[in-house]
Amino acid sequence: MITRRITFFIGEEGLPAWRLNRLRTLAGHFRSVTIFVNLSQRKSANAEQPMHILSLSALPSDLCQLQIEGNDAELASMVLTDFIDEHATLISGGKSSAPITPSDHQSLPFDFVTHRLRDTELDKHGLLAQFALMVAKHENCNQETLFDALYKRESVSSTSMGNGVALPHVMTPEVKHAHLLIATTHAPLNWASQRGTVSCVIGLMLPTPPVRESIVAFSGFSQQLLEADFCAYLTENNSADILELLILNALNVPFR
Repeated sequence: MITRRITFFIGEEGLPAWRLNRLRTLAGHFRSVTIFVNLSQRKSANAEQPMHILSLSALPSDLCQLQIEGNDAELASMVLTDFIDEHATLISGGKSSAPITPSDHQSLPFDFVTHRLRDTELDKHGLLAQFALMVAKHENCNQETLFDALYKRESVSSTSMGNGVALPHVMTPEVKHAHLLIATTHAPLNWASQRGTVSCVIGLMLPTPPVRESIVAFSGFSQQLLEADFCAYLTENNSADILELLILNALNVPFR
């Protein structure tokens, strides 16, 4: 089954009923199912049911997706991408989207550095070591010290959050900036937990003492990872750019 995703921000005018009716008409032309997902609010509705979409109470700047699945999803995505581009702030759509810079679309009230590993074949030990190496190179500090801190945290209790996501995290005086690792795995990893395997790893490394805003953001984010629907959004989005945008959007929730 063909699946396509169109990612966008709701515009300043929101979603008036006439636009939703037009969306319903367009979606109804195809033999595909189109789901309107409000990623910011963790709500969804069938695009052919505009009253249900209205009940999502979408607000300006909410991050949303049209998730299209069916035999003619490719054609549907082309038509619906044009519609979204006209009536919202299009981020990506269609079969192949141009690369984006997620931080251009979603900012945070503190400085941070993002590191990405896509489709990595590293195991848990190797992935933590690579995170420590990337941070050490940026901070010009000792990789082994950072790895030891991450490893010690894992020895206290597994950082698997369940639902396919792990959140290795540590605070250390070795770094001066907040660091965010976003890694997807080539195959599910055993994260030494009864919560199942992991396919998305989000690493956090904060300085000591941390910036208050970063604590607020990452504390709220960890709570969101307890929601199965949110974890599914993270593990099911194959685009590294969109995955990062989803994470930044979630980190920004306390400041909206």
